[in-house]
Amino acid sequence: MTDLASELRDIERKLFEIPDEKVAQLTLLIERSRAVVLSAALADAALGTLRPRLAKTRPPRHLTLQRIFCHPFEDLLILPEDGDKQFGRISRASLAPCWEFVVQSLDQASVKELEASIRTSAAPAIGASADPRIPKLGITLWNIAARRLREDVSQADSDPAHRAALVARLGSETAYLDLVDMMCMLEVSAALETLRDELSPKPVGRLLEAQIEAIKEGYTALCTSGAGLPGYMIAFILARMSDPFQALPIFDSLGDMPTGIADLKPGQYARRMIAGDSKRFFKSIGRADAGKMEAGNIAGMVDDFVVMIGRLKADGMAEGPQPEMDAAGGKLRDMVRTGVLSGADAKVLDALATPTAIEPGQEAAVKEAIFNAKLQAEDRVYAIQKVAKVASGIGADKDVGDTLKQLGGQIEQGGGSLVADIKAGKLNGIGKDAAKQQLYGAVRMLELVSGGSAAGKLMKDGLAAIEKMPA
Repeated sequence: MTDLASELRDIERKLFEIPDEKVAQLTLLIERSRAVVLSAALADAALGTLRPRLAKTRPPRHLTLQRIFCHPFEDLLILPEDGDKQFGRISRASLAPCWEFVVQSLDQASVKELEASIRTSAAPAIGASADPRIPKLGITLWNIAARRLREDVSQADSDPAHRAALVARLGSETAYLDLVDMMCMLEVSAALETLRDELSPKPVGRLLEAQIEAIKEGYTALCTSGAGLPGYMIAFILARMSDPFQALPIFDSLGDMPTGIADLKPGQYARRMIAGDSKRFFKSIGRADAGKMEAGNIAGMVDDFVVMIGRLKADGMAEGPQPEMDAAGGKLRDMVRTGVLSGADAKVLDALATPTAIEPGQEAAVKEAIFNAKLQAEDRVYAIQKVAKVASGIGADKDVGDTLKQLGGQIEQGGGSLVADIKAGKLNGIGKDAAKQQLYGAVRMLELVSGGSAAGKLMKDGLAAIEKMPA
């Protein structure tokens, strides 16, 4: 295990130097070895290491019946949070028990025939945006599985004892509800495949007019076809989008068209799903550990949070996830205080510290230390400034404002001390070029915190002092 971990670290360092063919071979080897040579955890770790390259190289993946089965609803999959069922989403924890139930329910001769077809079908070329084997083989599996599952779910709806038995067999109520969602996605899989071709590869960014029309036409056609519940097309679309809020006008424009789910209209269905996703986001903030996060990442999380609550409030959707939202806001305030603001003054002072002499042979090490100190200080100040723009959204505007004011004073004081040291000859031992670098660093920090006016004065005074240094 230690050897494997070492090899994975080596691969990670050289990830973008490995030829595409080797990436494809390694990916297939890992996936085929899953649960045979490698444990599932080790296989996941190995694939996680390769993931940045997989997105770029797009090697053909090891195809299995389970992968084909999951294809129609793969966009809906989420990591389990607290065991509760999330509207419009399917927990990854439900995959294993649900697939085991499905595959055991099917005609085994048909299963073997499909597996043989997978082995004889040609894999797509490296870089292909999609695997044509999946819809070709999937149409048979999806139809058979959907019909078989519909029998069990229909019986469960009318027979509480049968439903209880299904829940027990799957292991939880959530797994049963996820199985129902899987079945419903399989029932509309043909319509989803048609729409998948119209949408750009996930995550889908800004929708084009042609894509909007394709969504409307696809939804209308599904409503009139009588094939499954149209609302599941909404779940499919929203789960593929990087900004699901932009889809709200589309589904609102569908008016009273049916979704087939709890008498919800298309716009209501979309809002309920977005509210569920926002709750999951807020809960993830509650699990975050500021001690293990960079200040910039905390600032990014604050920005994402404020944008999210702004969108929810603008659309009148904030009331549903209000408790989780309030808890997340409080957590972020604490994270900003401990992970962004605390210790910022020390970072800045370290960056302003100036060596008055450098021992022979230590020049490179000292320059690297100075560079790293400046880089860390700038990163921290960038994080503070990013939080400052949205601090009122988490009630941290006073804390951030006080910190920026304190930092500005410290940098001005440090810059003034630097100019005084230059005038007193204390930096003669490091030379003019090194003194200029120290000045530029202090000016940059002052500009980031206090603006161009104060920075311009420090630059002028510092350069005038350096000009008088001995050559």
